[in-house]
Amino acid sequence: MTDDPRLADIIQPGQEGNVVLLGFPCDDGVEINGGRPGARHGPEKFRSWIRRYGTIDNPEMNIDLSGLSIADAGDIPADLPLDQSHTTLTQQTASIIQKGGIPFVVGGGNDQSYPNACALLDAKPDNAVGVINIDAHLDVRPLKNGQAHSGSPFRLLLEDSRFAGGHFIEFAAQGSQVSREHTGYVRQKGGHIIWYSEVSRGDSAAQAFRNTLGRLAWECDSLFVSFDLDSIRASDAPGVSCPGVMGLRAKEAFEMAFTAGIHPKVDLFDLSEYNPLIEEERTGRLAVGIFYHFCLGVASRREPS
Repeated sequence: MTDDPRLADIIQPGQEGNVVLLGFPCDDGVEINGGRPGARHGPEKFRSWIRRYGTIDNPEMNIDLSGLSIADAGDIPADLPLDQSHTTLTQQTASIIQKGGIPFVVGGGNDQSYPNACALLDAKPDNAVGVINIDAHLDVRPLKNGQAHSGSPFRLLLEDSRFAGGHFIEFAAQGSQVSREHTGYVRQKGGHIIWYSEVSRGDSAAQAFRNTLGRLAWECDSLFVSFDLDSIRASDAPGVSCPGVMGLRAKEAFEMAFTAGIHPKVDLFDLSEYNPLIEEERTGRLAVGIFYHFCLGVASRREPS
């Protein structure tokens, strides 16, 4: 055994583990929404950076991942039509949850988030489900010719009769990236918007996320955290379909991932829009860093007293 084992050294193939990685190598929804293609390569490149990242026993945080079971369930087949990709994603994500694991789903386009939410609703039908979308955009655009796309996942969720709109939060949205009509739609459905300007003062973003997650947990039994990489500033995450000059910092993203991981009610996490055709290394290392810090958080969970 090496004296410096890495994250990839403890990941085993399969669907059963404390945390289970699942890839969604599809960006058809991005193209339908007019975005730049390339996120279909995200899961493959993400895994390549895992091999170079993350000591298992972190001496700074005093957390050892060797006791955490991490599995890799592979990818949703890349050659399926979009609607079938979504159905298959829902089924596989729900299966992981039902087996007691926490899915960490790597896209691909952000259209994955509604199928993932459906998986949690299917797997835990008696639970009140809460959803936080960390994103510069609201992603509540109408369907295009009846097709779901990367701009529509949370409209579909808010229209789903199984989901209570009051349990939905848009976090770090940017007013320059969303329309007033879409803002009104989210509020009309009972959802909440926490603007980037509200969380970007000083070092408050990670604390604001911690507070937001905690408040939602009082109302809900199960939580889903959806993280779109375009919420992070382009200097830290240039490899996304729609990079932004302003946004969260890498340090804040890691802290938020750890917060999500350590919270006992977070049952699902997805990461969207890593586009290695635009930029591979900086954004790839960032994406894997989010996964690593989420795993550190899960390893630090305590059983309820």
